[in-house]
Order: sequence, then structure tokens, then C-alpha cells
Amino acid sequence: MILVFASCADDSEQNGPDCNALIIDLKSKLDPTTCTPADGQVRVMVSGGAKPYLFRINNKSFQPDSSFTGLQGGSFIIEVVDINQCAKSLEVNLNNFSSGLSASAIATEDTGCLAGNGSLQVSPLGGAAPYQFKYLNTVSNNAELTDLKQGVHEVTVIDAEGCEFVLGVNVPRGNTSVSWATDIKPIIDTRCAKSTCHVPGTGRSDLSKFDNVKSLAGQIKTRTQNKSMPFDEPMPTDQIQLIACWVDDGANNN
Repeated sequence: MILVFASCADDSEQNGPDCNALIIDLKSKLDPTTCTPADGQVRVMVSGGAKPYLFRINNKSFQPDSSFTGLQGGSFIIEVVDINQCAKSLEVNLNNFSSGLSASAIATEDTGCLAGNGSLQVSPLGGAAPYQFKYLNTVSNNAELTDLKQGVHEVTVIDAEGCEFVLGVNVPRGNTSVSWATDIKPIIDTRCAKSTCHVPGTGRSDLSKFDNVKSLAGQIKTRTQNKSMPFDEPMPTDQIQLIACWVDDGANNN
């Protein structure tokens, strides 16, 4: 039956997974005892959702293990993703045992969709000045990071004694002003609301009508991101991102 309508989502699946069932909690943590080598540890536990799970720390690569070792003092955002692409995150703080170095950051929201314009202003505290800042393996004296996309970013503060403090900071998404008429409707019309798919007479939700698209906006975002919609082939990354931005903006008829 799926093969007959291979270019669109089957309404029997439109309710999608219950992502609220996925829960992440801290199982254990160990503060680092020295600046070098870093020996802090964090372990999380997960319930609900659908196995297998994948884990990552501060937006780095995913791994199947729920434990993270070799950590400096700092703030870490640990994320779990299940097989349905449901995601939850948890912030864990580790204290530097042998150094008073710490830091905080003020995030400015990203209001761009395909190109980021968010920022972080980092403020070191304690330790030994002067400080340096490491982001994406580049070390500089600049405490401000600019042109950042929405999401978790890791910046490391390094003091004059070589001690480090890691900050995992979420740059929030602001209103991106992605347009229904200009950006989203053409995608829906060409990829979803077409013959034998989501149009009148097919028995599926009619996505040629804005009100129906709005009511299913959250499901459309989830299923385009996990590539279960549309069935014929995944959308290009920029189209998936535009849909996500429009939904996060409130799925407005703009």
C-alpha cells in the first residue's frame, strides 16, 4: 500500500512518535581533579522513546555510549536522540577542583534561517589572566563569537596557567520571518500537495489548504527532519531547514 503512494506520507502514520515520552537524567558525574590531564566524567541515563539511542556532548559527534570522560570543568549540554529522531537534552556542570577558573556567556538569538547571525559574549572569572578563547579548534583573544547558527556551541576559556573551562551554550532561535507564501507554500505544493498525495480525493489530509498545514506543522517538521516525509526522496537540507524555521516561528500565514 505504501508503494502505491510512495511520494507522500501515509496518514496512518501522521500522529508520529510521542517525543514527550523520551526522558534523559543524570546518572553520575565526577568533577575534574586537575587541569591536566582532564579527568572529569559524566554519565546519563535514558528512558522512554525508541531504542537505539545516540548521545552527544556540546553538539559534537554522536556516540552510542551514554558516558563522557576526559572532561574539563565547565558547562556541558548532553543530548540524546532515539531512532525516531526524538531528542532531549540535559545540562551538567563540572567544577574545577584545582582552579578557580570559570566563565559565563550571554547569547544573542539567531534570527537568520539558512545563515546564522547569533552571537556569544564570553566572560571569564577567576583563574589567571590573560585569557584566550578556543572555538572550533581556533584559539584567539576575542571573547565574542559572531555569525552563529541556532543550537549548542562549545567555547573553551584558557587562562595563563593553561587551565581550561568549557562552556556549552545554546544560541536560541529568534523569529526568522520565513514566509509561508514565498518560502513554504511552494515546497508543500511541489513535494506534498500533488496528485495521489495530500490533495482532495486521496483520503489523506489536504495540504493544499493552509489551515491543514498549520494544524500538522509540528508533525511535518518532525517527519521532514527524520526523512520519513516525503516518501519518494528526502527534501534538500535547505528546504528542511526552512520548514523548521517557519514552524518554530509559529507557522504563520505570512
